[in-house]
Amino acid sequence: MVESKELLTRTPTYHNDTDAAYLLPNDPIEQTRLEDQHNALVALLQHVFCAPVTSPTTVLDIGCGTGIVTRYLSSYFPAAKHVYGIDLSIVPAQPSDLSLPNLSFIHGNFRKLVGQDPRLSYGSVDFVFSRMLLSGMTDWSGYVKEIFNVLQPDGWAEMGDYVEDVFYTDKRIVPREEWEWLRCIREGGALQGLDLDAGVHISKYMEDAGFVDVQRWEFAIPYWRTPGADSEAMTEHVVADKWGLYWHMIPRLVERLNLSVDTIERFRRDMGRDLREERGKVQLFYVTIGRKPEAS
Repeated sequence: MVESKELLTRTPTYHNDTDAAYLLPNDPIEQTRLEDQHNALVALLQHVFCAPVTSPTTVLDIGCGTGIVTRYLSSYFPAAKHVYGIDLSIVPAQPSDLSLPNLSFIHGNFRKLVGQDPRLSYGSVDFVFSRMLLSGMTDWSGYVKEIFNVLQPDGWAEMGDYVEDVFYTDKRIVPREEWEWLRCIREGGALQGLDLDAGVHISKYMEDAGFVDVQRWEFAIPYWRTPGADSEAMTEHVVADKWGLYWHMIPRLVERLNLSVDTIERFRRDMGRDLREERGKVQLFYVTIGRKPEAS
């Protein structure tokens, strides 16, 4: 895990697609954070993916980041003809890529390329995977419909995401009048068209798009450490790594609220206080799967 001082003092870089809303950086420090996050999520979920996919011909990982899941899917499905990862930023090459002949990466915006790029032809994919697009998706309904369109009949989609709120274990939400920074990033995100409750809404987006056999699982990420628990690594990630996520995310989410620099700095300090380790406080992550019916 990257040291907090380095996270706070760096000047991050970002993707250059002006039509895409994705808020987070793409520099090496962020890539390390993404890989740590992936490993922690796998420990929590006990799976990389949950959809009942067995022998796909074509697999697509949307918003693939460092390509860590794409490479896993490539090795997990060696008989697949194509395993594509697509991202707004160029995916760094790895020496192991040479041993994965079905693996390739696409640099670009899925929403612009789907149905246009021959690799993303409608009705061509057996399994679509995407995760953590909450901070970059401004049209979930349209996005999920395009996933439906790119799938072959009987193909599966899986999406995982947070609800950008913090709860207590009795499901009480944190008091937003006290957590002003959280209330404002939610207001600012809504002004940008973001759905910061996407994790719990994806099942409805899927049903509206025509998916069947939609299932959703809820995973609670505790803000207190329990040695040996499946959630241990993810707890460490949300407690110790909040600086890597929210420090740079807060000013970008509240851009349209016209707040002062002093207010943004106060929000950053308050975030560090509110997201400290505390028993009884959890964040919720959801995994949702759905199948395109054969008759489609």
